[in-house]
Amino acid sequence: MTPSIRSRLLAILLGVITLVWIVTIIMSYHETQHEIEELFDAQLAQSARTLMAVAGHELAELDGIPDVAHIHFLPEELGGHEYEYKLAYQLWIQPQNRLILRSYKSPEQPLSQLTNGYSTESINEQRWRIFSLTDPDSGYQVMMGESLEIRQELSREIATRLALPMLIALPLLAMLIALGINRGLRPLQQLAKTITRRDPAHLERVETLNAPTEIAPILHALNQLFERVEEGLEQERRFTADAAHELRTPLAALKVQAQVAQRSGDSEERQRALKQLTSGIDRTSHLIEQLLTLARLEPKTAQKEFSTFSLRPIAEEVIISLEPAATAKQIELQLKCDEESTVYGQPDAITIALRNLVDNAIRYTPQGGNVELAITTQDNQVTLSVSDSGPGIAEEERKKIFNRFYRLAGQEVEGSGLGLSIVQRVVELHGGESIIEESMLGGTKLSITLKWHQPVGVDAIRR
Repeated sequence: MTPSIRSRLLAILLGVITLVWIVTIIMSYHETQHEIEELFDAQLAQSARTLMAVAGHELAELDGIPDVAHIHFLPEELGGHEYEYKLAYQLWIQPQNRLILRSYKSPEQPLSQLTNGYSTESINEQRWRIFSLTDPDSGYQVMMGESLEIRQELSREIATRLALPMLIALPLLAMLIALGINRGLRPLQQLAKTITRRDPAHLERVETLNAPTEIAPILHALNQLFERVEEGLEQERRFTADAAHELRTPLAALKVQAQVAQRSGDSEERQRALKQLTSGIDRTSHLIEQLLTLARLEPKTAQKEFSTFSLRPIAEEVIISLEPAATAKQIELQLKCDEESTVYGQPDAITIALRNLVDNAIRYTPQGGNVELAITTQDNQVTLSVSDSGPGIAEEERKKIFNRFYRLAGQEVEGSGLGLSIVQRVVELHGGESIIEESMLGGTKLSITLKWHQPVGVDAIRR
């Protein structure tokens, strides 16, 4: 299950804050440890100098140098602090290398081999920090020692005190962040509720005036989707209404002819009715085929089948398939096609467009006329044009002939008015252009221009 945006934001924010805290605690711990080292080293040096001054003054008043056995530290039974046993000092007289004063439980060997300065030593399997100080005039040498365990305990205590409030505050911070995220995502929740409550037929734009900046692109894309869906639905509604209107008449005629054939007692009249019925079925089948062709030419579906191909074989196939219809009307059907004519598109769609153009020209060209299919390539574009010697199309009618079910007034040629609509759909599918002009043959020249466009990764046909 995919986590929600709320969960992701909460996890990311808490993770980042926790990581920053951990890094902060580690840095603070090391910085604190360094400062503790500096402070305790300074205290060792200060204590050594104090002991040097006091001991020098006291011993100067004695007759000779006393034996260390005569100097006693406070015994355990007198009490004291536990840290006293983690501190040590020694007073030596040089150059006799004689120990004259030491702390309780301090060893009789020198705490350090250094004459002056700091060192870290191992005493009784414990790590100690030692500072040595020697007075060259009196020959006194003081060694102050401190167990590193004191420093480590203090560092751990400080780190614990730093981390504990953060650990306690983390759940509270998580709750506050969650509340903030919920409040920040409220516009999304309101948008979801608004869209959920919408009726499926309600495709008006979603208001973006007060929308947050982050949601505005989503709303813009959603509104564009609504517009496309509304446009598609409107087209389908018009198409359904037009198709129902166009199918109603031929279906009614088929029913009438069937009833005539059923009631007729005259065999000749029955045969005539059946012939009309067969012709009507052919016309209706052609109309339904055209309607299905229009429905099949959806951009998202057709563009998946785009490829690079030569137009000449397709043009020859169209000419051969329509040759019988042209011969029946004694129409001379010609093909002029460059050998190099290639295009990137949907082969079946281009075939349908060419067949409709040529078929339309044959239908409207009088007996004994001429129809010419020409395909030329120039300036990185391909032009497919069909010229005829028919009656032509008036200037004011040229923009209407691509509308569905539109037919020129006064024409007796049978048809559904969908052929050029299919051609226009193919042209739009390929990003081309349709042009209607007068033909050199005396009738109409209808051309479609397709720009040569090949996406990256598509191999062109070898020429």
